[in-house]
Amino acid sequence: MSTTPTQTYLARTFDDERYAWARHPRVRRRAVVAEAALLVALITATLVAGSTDEGWSTWFFVAWTVGMLGFIPLHSLLNLGIRGVLDRDKRSLDEHQRRLGERSHSAMSWPAAALTFAAVAGAVAVVALTEHVPLALCLGFLLWFTSGLLTYWHLAWTSPEEPADLDA
Repeated sequence: MSTTPTQTYLARTFDDERYAWARHPRVRRRAVVAEAALLVALITATLVAGSTDEGWSTWFFVAWTVGMLGFIPLHSLLNLGIRGVLDRDKRSLDEHQRRLGERSHSAMSWPAAALTFAAVAGAVAVVALTEHVPLALCLGFLLWFTSGLLTYWHLAWTSPEEPADLDA
């Protein structure tokens, strides 16, 4: 593999052919579904914990910790599948990759803004209804975090197959 002076170690990793299997649309879409399911489970756990008198509990702490730690390899897989288009320096992207990233940003701008608003409104609602401030912060964070992931999910779901994927 040849490297150009503008490519960082991270860019070389995303372009490494050892990870070509992660670029297949089926793998990318499964990673999107897994991330979305994980975040829905964490949001649900937060709302369930908020509906109890105890609020922040051991089971919630364990669920939160396991869920957030489980997110790391899932998002790494997703990022390999989209070649890190949204995380790389623009100089290391070709014109096609830039267009794909910009298209996903444009497509998800309104849904992301709505989800960000829901994050603030949801956190305020949890505090107003339950007085559980830590859980309100958790809910707000999870919704805000999800709004930031919408662009990744859109890109992973809609990116066309690469020529190497078509040969497989």
